[in-house]
Amino acid sequence: MTDQIYYKIQYPLKKAITLMKKIDREDNVDISVSESEKEKIKDFVFRWNNGGKKQLHQLINNLRDNL
Repeated sequence: MTDQIYYKIQYPLKKAITLMKKIDREDNVDISVSESEKEKIKDFVFRWNNGGKKQLHQLINNLRDNL
C-alpha cells in the first residue's frame, strides 16, 4: 500500500517540485509552454486552491487510518 501511495502521489509531486525549483533557479530560461499546457497549469492551480489541497490531505489521512 505504501508503495502505491509513493508512486501515485509522492513521486509525481516530488518530480514536479524538483522541476519547478530548477526552473526557478534559472533566470534566463526560455521555456516554451503550449497553450494547452498553460490551461492545464491554470486548471490545476484553480482546483488546488478550491479544495484540491484539502482533498489531498483527507486522502492521506484516510490512507493512514486504514493502514
